[in-house]
Order: sequence, then structure tokens, then C-alpha cells
Amino acid sequence: MMRKLLSAALAVVMIATLTACGAKTESVKNLEGTTSEIIEKVYEQHKPEFYFETVEADLNDADAFKAFTGLDSANKISEVSVSEPMMSSQAYSLVMVRVKDAKDAKEVAEAMKAGINPRKWVCVEADDIAAVGYGDVVMFIMVSSDLDSTLSKDMIQAFKTVCGGTLSFEL
Repeated sequence: MMRKLLSAALAVVMIATLTACGAKTESVKNLEGTTSEIIEKVYEQHKPEFYFETVEADLNDADAFKAFTGLDSANKISEVSVSEPMMSSQAYSLVMVRVKDAKDAKEVAEAMKAGINPRKWVCVEADDIAAVGYGDVVMFIMVSSDLDSTLSKDMIQAFKTVCGGTLSFEL
């Protein structure tokens, strides 16, 4: 009788412990809006002090896609928007990517960092490069550290605010 009572008590404790641990797990929701709209939300938090334009990238234009993202393939991507100076020698690129499956976000971010050309502007170079993610969205930022007003940490903090204060990963 005592063994049965002890076993039942242990079972209750284990279930309560598992339930409590499960309650602490926060699920990551995917961000609402297009990648261009997410960039605008980021800029509401921190906007660079120079002229730039945000455009949606054509996933079928392999050369432009590679130049913007550093990726060789758009197979895991559903949408990309890019914000860069249009007529300037500022080394700055903010790329917002939505992946088809959130489980691929970190892998895509790693591939972006490995494949991007930080000298794509010819006369300037980005030396402050980072990628972060939340749910099915990856934000990739590269900028020259000479731009004191806008560094990757500023844009990451702005994105983190848009994401409700947490990120899925930082690279």
C-alpha cells in the first residue's frame, strides 16, 4: 500500500514538474507583414541618417539575388526585401528574408554571412556584418563601422524591439 502511494505521489510530482517546465517555453510566432513592411517597422525604431530605398528583390534574378543575399539559391526563400543607399558611397545593406520553413532560418542566415560580398560597392567596404532571426524571418545587416550613426547593433536592437524583445538567434 505504501509503495502504491509513494509511486502515485512521485507520478504527480513528475507531471507537475513537466507541466511547469512546459509553461515556461515561449513559442516564437512568425512576424506579420511583408519583408518590406518589417523593414519599415525596424526603421520606425532606428532610421539611418542617409538616403536609402527599400525594394523587393526578384527571386528569379539569380545575379541580383546573389548580390543582395549572398545566397546561390532561392529554394528555401519565399520573399526578400533590401534597403540600400541608391546614389551614395555608403557601405550599408539591410536585407530582410522570409524563409519557407522557420526551421531553415538559421541555416539561411549562416549561408548569407558566408556568401555575401562586403565589397560589392567597389569603393567602400562593410566590416560590421551580422545576421539575426525570429521565426521565419532573417535580418541580415552589413555596414561600414565608419557610419557611427548606424551600426549593426543598432539595427539588431531595432529588429529585436519589432520582434517583442526576443530573437530566435544572433550570428
